[in-house]
Amino acid sequence: MLHSLVPWRRAHPRVARVDLYDELDRVFDGFWRGFGLPASSQAPRVLAPRMDVTETENEYRVEAELPGLEQKDIQVTLENGVLTLAGERKEEREEEDEKRGFMHRESFRGRFERSLALPENADEKGVTATYKNGVLTLAIPKRPVAKPEVRTIEVKTS
Repeated sequence: MLHSLVPWRRAHPRVARVDLYDELDRVFDGFWRGFGLPASSQAPRVLAPRMDVTETENEYRVEAELPGLEQKDIQVTLENGVLTLAGERKEEREEEDEKRGFMHRESFRGRFERSLALPENADEKGVTATYKNGVLTLAIPKRPVAKPEVRTIEVKTS
């Protein structure tokens, strides 16, 4: 229902109601911002890849959605226990229809960076990364837990 998207101000007759087009622009800007595409020229260009982090008995796994990127556009670094995923999306599209006499060209560029602090039991030297079908998968093995040494102490009589 339209009234749930657009709040009309009726409290005071001198207060202007919210312009329908401004409110719809705000709603759509918020929706598209999550996809890394600016909906209008005033919207900040934010690229934040979606990430899933899971844990198994032996490793942590991070999966980041990076559709449309090539492997060369992605950088993964690990410094002082902080894993950083960075890159740049460069996209250009061109459409031309000589019959109808128009040409449409779009280009988009944006840099992204996300960082995760690794837990203390993460084995930083064993981290591996693979990129396939627009999904970057990072496997972070866990260090084996040091089991306490159990000794039997002989009890002597004095």
